[in-house]
Amino acid sequence: MKGKSCLALLAAVVMLYVWIPEKGEAEPDAVPVRDAVEALGGNVLWVKEEKAAKVLLGNRKWSIRPGSARSEIDGLPLDLPKPAVLNRDGRLYVPVSAFHEALGVQMNFRDGRWRASEADPAGLGMYWMRLLQLGEYGEARDMMSPGLAKLFPADVLERYKKHLEESYGSWTLIQAGSTENRVHRNAVLSYQTPRGRSFRMELRFGRDGKLDDLALLPNVSDRYRPPSYDAPDRYRTENVIVGTATLPLPGTLTLPAGAGEKVPAVVLVHGSGPNDADESSGGGKMFRDIAVGLAREGIAVLRYAKRTYEYPNRSLTPHFTVREETVEDALSAVAFLRQDKRIDPDRIFVLGHSQGGMLLPAIIEEDRGGSIAGGMLLSAPSGALEDLMLSQYEGILKRAEEAGETGAELERKQANLHTWRRAVDMLHDDRYSKARLPADFPLPNAYWWFDIREYSGPMIAREQDVPLFILQGGNDVQVPPSSLKVWKQALGTRTNVSCKLYPGLNHMYALYDRPSTGDEYRFASNVPEFVIRDLADWIHLGIK
Repeated sequence: MKGKSCLALLAAVVMLYVWIPEKGEAEPDAVPVRDAVEALGGNVLWVKEEKAAKVLLGNRKWSIRPGSARSEIDGLPLDLPKPAVLNRDGRLYVPVSAFHEALGVQMNFRDGRWRASEADPAGLGMYWMRLLQLGEYGEARDMMSPGLAKLFPADVLERYKKHLEESYGSWTLIQAGSTENRVHRNAVLSYQTPRGRSFRMELRFGRDGKLDDLALLPNVSDRYRPPSYDAPDRYRTENVIVGTATLPLPGTLTLPAGAGEKVPAVVLVHGSGPNDADESSGGGKMFRDIAVGLAREGIAVLRYAKRTYEYPNRSLTPHFTVREETVEDALSAVAFLRQDKRIDPDRIFVLGHSQGGMLLPAIIEEDRGGSIAGGMLLSAPSGALEDLMLSQYEGILKRAEEAGETGAELERKQANLHTWRRAVDMLHDDRYSKARLPADFPLPNAYWWFDIREYSGPMIAREQDVPLFILQGGNDVQVPPSSLKVWKQALGTRTNVSCKLYPGLNHMYALYDRPSTGDEYRFASNVPEFVIRDLADWIHLGIK
């Protein structure tokens, strides 16, 4: 009996080695677990008591026992097509299909090592972030598109890594996912740090698997809920591409369902900062609400990712201005709609929110062919943007002091205000200009600020004749209701301008029953239906 047991054990050992490579060899169906997992930023631990390897990759936990085809992923059983085994140099291998099924990552053997597949953006993102963490700048740059690699030589990549470490400390993957649009496949990665903070990286990969841009974003909970007037049977959506040939932008065209004739259409133009196509802000998606609401009213809507959102690095040129940031892409979207045979080319409108509304006169001015039938300005600043920003930071500090705030957070707000006062003083100083920028300007993109410092939307609009509808929330902490008065006064002689104030609406056009501070943006909210109706009525009835 003892002899038979020894023979059975020997046979089992022989079988374990049948499909496993020798040391230094490669086998396309067998993944070395530790090498592959650590290349993605995960960890592998050996639990002696259980005689099992514990794989930790983000929020996934995989238990593997050598010699067994049974494993567990997040506490649930997962049968492997072949037993997991150790080769002669002690490396644990599993079938590549099992690795993919358990961890959700496709792996390929290329250039003598296991890497994430070019078809797997989440895997590529994890792999690239691990290269950055290890300081493997050469290989990290090899994964970039030529345009991005030009912006990130090895020393710049090293500074980027140091910036992450200085801001957060070391980082550990907690969750990985992916999204896809007509332009990019995006790795969406969340990382936890020892300091208790987390951050999100979005790595944008082209169809060729090359990293085309990357964005560092705060980790925020998505509390958004569709509005009551969202009726999916009343509209359909199409993924489209707008923008320039070198910086194409993913967009969404929302069309009324069952329209038997050409319909009016609206282009949505974002406010300041990087914004996605929905203009997401905490618990709200203002542009999505407007799109589905207007589509229900028989109006098509085109929204798209802002250039600085889709290309945080590649979009920023030395002479970057609001023309590149906003105007060019808005006009590209208008041109896109004019080519669509389902859209009435004589009824194409542009709606701008916040900075987008402020820039609407500039967009109309560059519309040489007169393609824009009318404009809607929502909470559009009426004066110098730098003065408005200074006022916002003064308000933030005042509210903090009134609330009795102390310590590092109060000091940070005081420092921010000091920075803005210095910047505004320089912007008001006639000694400086775009051609002569101050060497110590305290804000990023000095050229952008000196280009826009003399901009006045109301003064440009008073010389135009394109119909306008100007809306303003009465509970707006970012753009005060007094801005509406300035627009009214400047355009008082025009007969095709309508204005409306909405008491209780904050900057994101959500009802809020207390004085707005901006903190409420994190709560779930929607644009009220009465605002949607006013916009639709103006489009349908206000234009003769």
